[in-house]
Amino acid sequence: MTGCTAIIFEPEVDVACEARGGRPGTYDTHSIEVTKTFVKKHAIFLTGGDVFGFDVAIGIRRYLLEAGLASNIGAGKLPGIVGADIYDLEYAHIKDVDYSDLGYNACIGASSQPVQQGNVGGGMGATVGKLKGMSFASKGGCGTSLRHLPKGVLVGALVITNAMGNIYDLETGKTLAGVRNPEGGFLEFEDVMDSYPQELTSQSNTTIGIVATNADLSHEQLTKVVQIAHDGLAMSIRPVHTSLDGDTLFAASTAKITGIRDAPGIVDIVGYAAARCIAAAVVNSVKS
Repeated sequence: MTGCTAIIFEPEVDVACEARGGRPGTYDTHSIEVTKTFVKKHAIFLTGGDVFGFDVAIGIRRYLLEAGLASNIGAGKLPGIVGADIYDLEYAHIKDVDYSDLGYNACIGASSQPVQQGNVGGGMGATVGKLKGMSFASKGGCGTSLRHLPKGVLVGALVITNAMGNIYDLETGKTLAGVRNPEGGFLEFEDVMDSYPQELTSQSNTTIGIVATNADLSHEQLTKVVQIAHDGLAMSIRPVHTSLDGDTLFAASTAKITGIRDAPGIVDIVGYAAARCIAAAVVNSVKS
C-alpha cells in the first residue's frame, strides 16, 4: 500500500519548485531554486515511503541510463532527477518494499496515455482528513487534470493528495472527503479546533504534485507559475499549508509552443490555469 509516480521528460526540461508546507520532504530541489543553473531535469518523482521513498531515484537513474536519456559521464549529461515524498507509513507496510525497484518500474510503465487515477503510483498509501487521527481519515490518491488555452497552449496537473485537511469540490463547496463524523458526514476544522493537535496520531501529511505546460517559459517564469499553482491547493483543501503538512509542487515546461515568453500576461494566464488544474486534480484524486 505504497508506490511511486515518475514523470519522464524526453528531452530534459526546465523545472521549478515551491514548498509551502511546514514539513516538506524533497529530493535535490535546491538545484532548481531561483538563481541556480542546473534547472533542466529528466525526471520528477512523487513517492510514498517518506525518506525511504527517496531510493526511487536510484531506479529512475538506472532507467535514464539504460534508455540513453542521460549519461554517466559528461557535464550536463548526467541524470537530472528531483522529487518529493508523502508520509504514508501509518497506512502502508513498507518493511519489505524496495523503492529502487518501484522507481524503475514506474519509468518502465510510463506512457503518454492518460494517467491512471486513484489508488495508483504515489497515491497508493495516500489518506486525507487526519485532523482527528487515522481512525477518522478518508482515502486520498492520485489525480490529474488538463486545460486547453488559446494558441495551442496546454496546462496539466498531476497530484498526490495526502492532506491533513478536508477536500472540497471547488464548484459546489461540498466536502468530498476528510475527517469522518461517527454520526455521518464529515467534521470540519472548526469542529476539532479544541482538540487540535492533541488528538493527532500523525503529524506528517503532505500534498505533492506537478503542473506542466507546453508553453516555452523561462525558469524564472516557471517559478512564478508554481507559486500561483499553490492557490489550487487552497481552493480544494482546508486547512492547507499548515505546519504539519509538507505541501510541495513542481512546474515544468516542455517548450513546444515557442515565441510566447514575452506575451502580455502569459505567466498569470498559465499560473491561473495551473491553479485550477491543481484544484481539479485534488478533487479527482479522492473521487477516483
